[in-house]
Amino acid sequence: STGSPSSSPPPPPLYDPILDGVTPDPWDLEQLLEDDQVLVPSMPRWKQYARIVLPHVGLVLLSFSYIVGGALAFYKLEKPHEVRVREQGLKEIVEHRDRLLNEMWEHLNQEDKTEEELTRLAEAYVDNVTRVLFDAFDTHYINADHINTHEEGHVQGDDYWTFITALFFTTTLLTTIGYGNLVPVTWQGRMFCIVYALFGVPLILITVADIGKYLSENITWLYKRYHSKRGGKHEPLLNQDDKKDGDDKMNELGYVAIPVSLIVAILLGYICIGAVLLSSWENWDFFSGFYFSFITMTTVGFGDIVPTNKGYFLIDLCYIIIGLAITTMCIDLVGIQYIRKIHYFGRAIKDARFALVNVGGRMVHVPDLMRYASVLQQKYGKKHADTIIKGAYAPKDIARIRFIDYTSLASCESIATLLSNLCGGGSTKYQREDNDPEEV
Repeated sequence: STGSPSSSPPPPPLYDPILDGVTPDPWDLEQLLEDDQVLVPSMPRWKQYARIVLPHVGLVLLSFSYIVGGALAFYKLEKPHEVRVREQGLKEIVEHRDRLLNEMWEHLNQEDKTEEELTRLAEAYVDNVTRVLFDAFDTHYINADHINTHEEGHVQGDDYWTFITALFFTTTLLTTIGYGNLVPVTWQGRMFCIVYALFGVPLILITVADIGKYLSENITWLYKRYHSKRGGKHEPLLNQDDKKDGDDKMNELGYVAIPVSLIVAILLGYICIGAVLLSSWENWDFFSGFYFSFITMTTVGFGDIVPTNKGYFLIDLCYIIIGLAITTMCIDLVGIQYIRKIHYFGRAIKDARFALVNVGGRMVHVPDLMRYASVLQQKYGKKHADTIIKGAYAPKDIARIRFIDYTSLASCESIATLLSNLCGGGSTKYQREDNDPEEV
């Protein structure tokens, strides 16, 4: 009856846009939205690029600000100490020089002094002055220009700690090159150096790695575009005969393996360019420039050869930073190929001659398992003919069938599963002696 509580009300009529006189356009998204929904316009292309580029630019600016701030701090901490130590060293040199002249003049005026005694006294005074000079040049920031102009009342000469040299020091410190030609000597400067490097080294290394990754991606894109225009095929990461892992889709995604020779040529070319430039304004030969560039790009930084022309320090810094990024790029391009090859080396086994399979709790070599599979099936297949075997149906002559993945471990494991089922719950064990299977 119509009043029965078990009867459900009829469903509402379906909305038909054609009957209502409205035919929506499937390409017009605004007609498909609800009344309270608004179609958000797509982001302009320049904003998309800005969102990609700004984080990298921000990281570079942060690193640059950190280097400049550290240079100012080191300059303020070490410059007063340099001036004070230099003045003290110059006074000591002048005192020893005047003492040498006065003593020698007095001894020359004494008639009882022999030539041998005068020679011995002169050698002692000269050795003493020489020791003071070497000590001043080594630890007192003094060079020949400072000594020559000290008598005139105003000391002139190159200062060790300037803003440019401090900038050069902070850059080599944070990049872990560390030439060692300029170091902080005050306890305040050394304490600040520890804290400054503790946070600055990771920051600069991340920045250099980010720039290197950006360069490697662009080099890969350019090489891929050049290779596609020539109609060549990309060099696969693995051999064509190798089996691909289920989640290994690099070849399908168009992975490009850049030749190692090209990567090495880029690095050596950059080092040679630096060698030519450095030898031109540092008065080095080409090999010295190449040696310095290579030691710098590898962050070894022996410090036996360092730039001294302060007018080109900023160019040297740019060359070092770009070179470290190129070195990181080369390591990334070369290393990623071999790391992936090593990672997937065990996933594409072409020969299972030395593999072992667990059969009934016993490890059996794959060649032996394949050789005696048919014998075991004939001998024990009839014994367990009435036994219900779990799993998919397998013919009796399955060992004679050559599978597509015969050389992989998959077929061996399937045969091992079959033999385990035939043996019945693992209560029966088998062993091989003198190439004949026997029941234990």
